[in-house]
Amino acid sequence: MDQISATIVLAVNLLSMGALFHLLGRRMPADSGLRSIAAGSALFGSAYVSRLVSKLDMSALIVLPSDIAMVTAALLFLQGVCQFAGRSSLGARRILGLAAGYAVVATLTMQFFGGRGRLVLLTLTLGSIYGVLAWTAAATSWRIGRSLRAPLWALTGLVGVLSVLTVARGGLIAVEGVGASSHGLGAQVYYAYATIASALLGPVLIWMVFERLNGHLADLASRDELTRVMNRKGLDDALRDHFGRGDGVSVTWLQVDIDHFKSINDSHGHAVGDEILRTVAAVLRDNIRSGDFIARTGGEEFLVGCVGADVATALALAERLRAQVAALTAWPADAGVTLQCTVSIGVSHPFGGLGQWEAAARAADRALYAAKEAGRNRVVAAVEA
Repeated sequence: MDQISATIVLAVNLLSMGALFHLLGRRMPADSGLRSIAAGSALFGSAYVSRLVSKLDMSALIVLPSDIAMVTAALLFLQGVCQFAGRSSLGARRILGLAAGYAVVATLTMQFFGGRGRLVLLTLTLGSIYGVLAWTAAATSWRIGRSLRAPLWALTGLVGVLSVLTVARGGLIAVEGVGASSHGLGAQVYYAYATIASALLGPVLIWMVFERLNGHLADLASRDELTRVMNRKGLDDALRDHFGRGDGVSVTWLQVDIDHFKSINDSHGHAVGDEILRTVAAVLRDNIRSGDFIARTGGEEFLVGCVGADVATALALAERLRAQVAALTAWPADAGVTLQCTVSIGVSHPFGGLGQWEAAARAADRALYAAKEAGRNRVVAAVEA
């Protein structure tokens, strides 16, 4: 593929991708990264259009601004991927600062080393940014949800190869001169791959967005909207996943109920009640052990799955949770009144199969009722049948 044809294809692909991700970004949160990716695509495409306007004359005055635009666009891409992955992003000020710094260095390089130096600087800079982008995608794939690993690996491979080819192109230009940027086998390989990569980049990014949206929808379906702990569907899924592993690890239920919750709602309003629910859920979530799980199963009731614990361990955890809730700072209510919140907890016997969880939950519920009858703000273990 000749340079002009490749440049046209690159410009069309990137501008189209910029428009698409601009539309998607308007429907997504600001930290999704799509707006940065859209801006980077549009800026990159515009830079290639300026190359066409100059008829690919590497000595034209328009070339240096288009170089700066390409570097800025690559930084915007990097920021978008960082935002999507939940990593620290560059930020607008840093991107502008880096672009300004590159402009100064590029101007000096062009003055002292001419077009060859400018092209070497551009390719090495772009290759380095692509390398960081590929590394970011690879590092993220190991700590993010399983569904996103495949598109992140695809992005890593796509951009990683582009990084290697871009750096190699810079080395070739440094050795053979400016002509190597548009003629010869190296230029053919580079433009062929860049064209393919620009065509594949959009679908890979859309794949990432699709998997992220699927994850959000699954999370909404399995999480309680108010407290963000699991709901009944999430609890069923967690149990099926746990016992589907076949490792035989038992679970012990802690049935947790907020004491006098109805009277709090009636006396102080549902806004105060909702705040208590959110805060108690956060305390329970933050103090259970790694591997345990928690679900909201009723208005003021929570079910904690204590994984691999005997009754003594479960009782110790229940007592710690009870004490943590009792130690909470009182919530301000109307008329200057402050509230004290406590919980009662019933502890089941361990169960080792999916078909036994409801019977164990009923046992924990009976123990909870006994704790309420005994005066509340206490932990009671179920009696073995």
